[in-house]
Amino acid sequence: MSSSSGSTSLVFKDVVFSRPGGFRVNANTTFSPGKLTVILGPSGSGKTTLLDLAAGFLTPDSGDIFEVKNGSRLKVNNIAPEKRRTGVVFQDFALFPHMSVLQNVSFGPRMRGAKRSEAVEKALSGLEMTGMQKFAGRKPAELSGGEKQRAALARAMAIEPDILLLDEPFSALDAALRRSLRMEVKRLQQKTGITTVLVTHDQDEALALADILIVMKNGRIVQEGTPFELWHNPKDAFTASFLGRSIKLKVFDIQTLSSNRYLAVTGAGDIILHSHNLPQDFLEPPSVPALLAIRPEEVEIHPAGELAGIVNSSEYTGTMQRVKLTPANGREESGTMEINWPAKEPPEEGSEIRMRLKENGRASLLSQNNSGS
Repeated sequence: MSSSSGSTSLVFKDVVFSRPGGFRVNANTTFSPGKLTVILGPSGSGKTTLLDLAAGFLTPDSGDIFEVKNGSRLKVNNIAPEKRRTGVVFQDFALFPHMSVLQNVSFGPRMRGAKRSEAVEKALSGLEMTGMQKFAGRKPAELSGGEKQRAALARAMAIEPDILLLDEPFSALDAALRRSLRMEVKRLQQKTGITTVLVTHDQDEALALADILIVMKNGRIVQEGTPFELWHNPKDAFTASFLGRSIKLKVFDIQTLSSNRYLAVTGAGDIILHSHNLPQDFLEPPSVPALLAIRPEEVEIHPAGELAGIVNSSEYTGTMQRVKLTPANGREESGTMEINWPAKEPPEEGSEIRMRLKENGRASLLSQNNSGS
């Protein structure tokens, strides 16, 4: 199997692809060698289209796609999927119902010219990697959802791919099985060093799996980086809103108090932000109205806190209460607030909760004009 020392990167250079109806994908990105990249976005954002372009199921209208390995660059725009060293795991498994698991998994190597004995050897290796050896003789109808997904993963691995592509591979599975299988995929990717790209709309899944995270909206890449970077330093209002829960407050005015202190006026109160509270690449405040985004774990409940909200509802998660609030001025257009409440009993609906940014808490001041569209 592939190893990280010879891993392949996949480069999208000025790639444009249009669908009937006007939807267009524009992409400039590199899927890093030996890394697991997760593409995250809402339905219709272009995630699967980007994956289909990577697999060769679609051809760009313009721009180029390159595979780069050991310093050699190969343009793959017009190379058929079956001619590439790319394994694909589909959302619906796509197993042949009349074939056994072993026959399904050995099908890829056979179609690529391997002799029967060699194809079986490669298939058995794939089944061993995914823990499916004992199911080799079964038909897909005799497998559970998780077993079908493992068989599909084994089939993708049997062709010894340089690149592995997974299209929402866990969406049809229950929550517990999703968590288990996604960790298996992570383990397998780390063990083999195969360049892997996974598409999902599940933020928790994306954060748990990704070495590199790409967020898409309306056919464009809004932001990419490590999950930590995107979580703590969203570049726009869309990423801050889409990626996980946060306090999102409309900023009506920003005053520069000194070279490293700013006063943000919001519907939940006025808050002083120091340079150490803001991203390292923060240069100057955006024009207003702007957006103040703060993750729930960056604030603490305090009776003298600068920010205040009125409790709307709460949800018990097993470890805490997730409390939703309206900014204290009562105007919905002022933003939304969601905090972690550690107590066993939720706060009373309609009550006021005051909070403050932790001393080293992180926040982002974002332009509302740059929403990633």
